[in-house]
Amino acid sequence: MSALFSSTLRRRSLALYVAWALISIAYYGVFVYLPVKLGTEGFGFMRGQIFLILLALVQLPGYALSAYGVERWGRKPTLVGFLLLSAIGCMLYSLGNQPALVIGSTLLLSFSLLGTWAALYAFTPEVYPTDLRASGMGTAGAVARFGGLFAPAIIAPVMASHFTLSLVMLSSFLVAGALAILCVDVESRNRALE
Repeated sequence: MSALFSSTLRRRSLALYVAWALISIAYYGVFVYLPVKLGTEGFGFMRGQIFLILLALVQLPGYALSAYGVERWGRKPTLVGFLLLSAIGCMLYSLGNQPALVIGSTLLLSFSLLGTWAALYAFTPEVYPTDLRASGMGTAGAVARFGGLFAPAIIAPVMASHFTLSLVMLSSFLVAGALAILCVDVESRNRALE
């Protein structure tokens, strides 16, 4: 584990783990607490099976675009683009509670957040040398689990009392995740693995 934080990998590891934690917190905030909040405001259909199937179907083009993007534009630009698109999707909820806006925002978030995960899973193992790849990816996954564990304490109380503030928080986590990815000192596209 100490090798992940050696002088050559410290910046890379810290930036990635911050991004994994923030993305995880935002993801669980969006897909667990946001539907609960919107359900209490008359959008109960968001938890229905048909809408959940629609959300799953919208994720497929997100994955496909992410797979295309990481090869065409690079891992970091694709990841940052999906994170910023996710942040925009979060803030769209603050524009009102019309059904078309709520549905559109939710579909955009489903598309972009799953595209984010696809790019993140492609990028993370590639930035580590072969002997540390599994440890680096495993640590990133563990950090994400901790992010998901802390999401209820961070997001739920704010969403219950200050909805717009919770949207700003979620968007800020996603933007901060994008900034963390920009701090990773390597782009793994067209780079020979070590």
